[in-house]
Amino acid sequence: MTTGKGVYILKKNSKKPEIRRQELIDIASRLFMEKGYEGVSVRDILDEVQGAPGMFYYYFKSKQEIYLASMEQYISQRLERKCAMIENPDIPFIEKLPVFHSMVADDIQGYMERFTPMPEMSISDTSYKLYDLVHMIGCMITPYSKFILQGLNEGELKNHLNITDENAEAFSTFILYGAWGMIYNHQFTGTGEQYNLNNLTEITNKIFY
Repeated sequence: MTTGKGVYILKKNSKKPEIRRQELIDIASRLFMEKGYEGVSVRDILDEVQGAPGMFYYYFKSKQEIYLASMEQYISQRLERKCAMIENPDIPFIEKLPVFHSMVADDIQGYMERFTPMPEMSISDTSYKLYDLVHMIGCMITPYSKFILQGLNEGELKNHLNITDENAEAFSTFILYGAWGMIYNHQFTGTGEQYNLNNLTEITNKIFY
């Protein structure tokens, strides 16, 4: 319910704020995946929980804010498993590598199924998806740099480029953004060659082997 000033007040026996907020994110995530950013309204989200506008704006300032929250949740869930694995010091690099490749393949497939831009999508819809990918890459830079250093230190990778502790993150940034360009550029621009994970692996093998 709301007061006369439009401030949302939690009813007695209503869901706890963190539970309600998560519920709204989960519903929004599903609707955005089904309809795209501009195909969903705040009213659509509220209809799912039979809520009033004041309830939505108690948790989120705008549709854009809940969209970004939905995407950040997806990114966090996918990143958590990869980072936990590649940063585990007890697993040898040679054992991590095929698992990491498998995780990346699953994540690419999952992203394509959920968020690949369609021809009718607006500039704003596509730009938000680009934000998600850039954010995801940013979160991967440090863990991936440690992964590279582990491979070098264990003698599983060749150090043709004189990678050190000091410049590992720079190389990690370059490789990750280059990988993103190969995999997703055609999806967003509709131009250039289409590449897959095998093409990406061939390039990284030339760098490290």
